Parts: sequence; C-alpha cells; structure tokens
Amino acid sequence: MPGSRLIVRLLRTTAEFQECARIQQAVWGSAGASPELLQVTAKNGGAVIGAFRGNHLAGFLYAFLARRHGRLAHWSHLMAVEPGFRDRGLGVRMKIAHRELALAQGVRSIAWTYDPLQSRNAALNIHHLGAEVREYLPDCYGSFPSRIECGLPSDRFVAEWQIASRHVAKSLADDRPPIDIDTLPVANDVVRDPRAFAINRRLHLNLVGRRLLVEIPADPDRMRALDLDLARRWRLETRRVFQNYFRKGYRVTDFIAPLRDDPRRAFYLLERSES
Repeated sequence: MPGSRLIVRLLRTTAEFQECARIQQAVWGSAGASPELLQVTAKNGGAVIGAFRGNHLAGFLYAFLARRHGRLAHWSHLMAVEPGFRDRGLGVRMKIAHRELALAQGVRSIAWTYDPLQSRNAALNIHHLGAEVREYLPDCYGSFPSRIECGLPSDRFVAEWQIASRHVAKSLADDRPPIDIDTLPVANDVVRDPRAFAINRRLHLNLVGRRLLVEIPADPDRMRALDLDLARRWRLETRRVFQNYFRKGYRVTDFIAPLRDDPRRAFYLLERSES
C-alpha cells in the first residue's frame, strides 16, 4: 500500500477485532485475547486502538478498565505491531491516542507490564512516554507459549503512566535533561565475552546514592537465540538487583537507550526521593 496514510483510531468492526488475532499470532505465536473479548471490552469502558495503513491493520493496543490503588485506571494488557511495521513510531502513536482517550474519560493513570530486559520496550515506555516503575513481578504469567519468551521466567516490570502529570508531559515533549552516565554509580559491573555478549561480573546491592544506574543487554533477542543459559542468568541477576533497590525506595524514572558511541550498552536510571 505505497503512499497510504497511517491512521490510528478505535477499532469498529468485527472483522477488525478478528485481525488482532492474526497480529498476536505473528508476534507471539499465539493469541492471548480473543476477538470476542476485545469487542466486549471496547464496548464496556476499555479501549482497543488500531494502527492502519490504508485498510490494513498493522498493530493494535488493548486496555480494560481497572482499579489500582483505590482509583480507576486503564490496564493496557496488550500492544503488538506486525514485524514489517516496526520502528515506524506506531507504538508511540497508539499510546498517545490511548492517553487522549483515557483523559477524555476522566482516567488519570494507565498501567501495564513489560519485560525489563527488552530494551526497545524500555526506551518507549520509560524514556519517550515517561512511565515509571516501582514494582517487579517475578515469573508474572508463569510458563506460557511465546516465541519471545523462549521458556525463560516471565518476569515483568509494572509501568505506571501518570498521564496528567508534568513528568509525562515533559517526556512526551522530549524536554528532559540529558543524563551523564559517567557521574553515576552502576549496580552491576558488565564485561563482554568474545561474542560481544554482556556478562555481569559483579553486582553492587548496597549503593546509597539518590540516583544509580542498572545496565541491561542492548540486544536481548540475539542473546536468547544464541545463548539461552546466559539470557537466563541475566533474568535472575537483574531480578535480584531491581527487587533489592525497589525495596529500598528506588524507582525507575528513565532509560538510556543503546549509546551512539557504543550500541551494545543500555541503562535504566533509578532514583530515590529525598524524603
């Protein structure tokens, strides 16, 4: 569909909801939300948003009405983009459309889970959108069929997106000060093996500064494909690091995407309030 304009809007027809199953199959190898469930949710306070190129559904976002910390929120359970349409900003556009819809409904918070070791998702969720993380869920969904998971424990961050906040507005406007990683302590010492894979040489669990960094692999999918045992080590070691610092009052507030001068490196920024 050369020249077709990209449109992001709510799904409307039964056929459009059915297309979501095809996308789930392409991305994860199975459909976790049936077309019937999506359609019922969309009619009863939730949101099912699609990204269309012409008449072709290239991605979708599924969220349902929930209650978190005593307040109504949207829980954004699924977002998927067809492999051929990635890196075109569809995820950002669907998230922003969801924010506008939720604000119009009087909802001020959207939450979802994602794999802490997926650097592409971290860049979108934390840096570009301004979500924050205070909660780590080990093996959140148990063992489930996903070609991305590769049999690893399904650990997840809970991303909290306070969509009416100043922090989110500054993130969406790309108006946040740069982070000098050379001035901050890092909770894990990382070295490279002969294949250029990152390996944790040492974990530092007793750092006390207001801000600290945690390094993660910049290309986890390649690691999972070529060395699943090393990917499992990263899962368990970062689980230990994040749970340790969350217990101490830190939260994830930013993500430094793979560095231009060293694309193998990526970092989370953790902060603890002065109080």
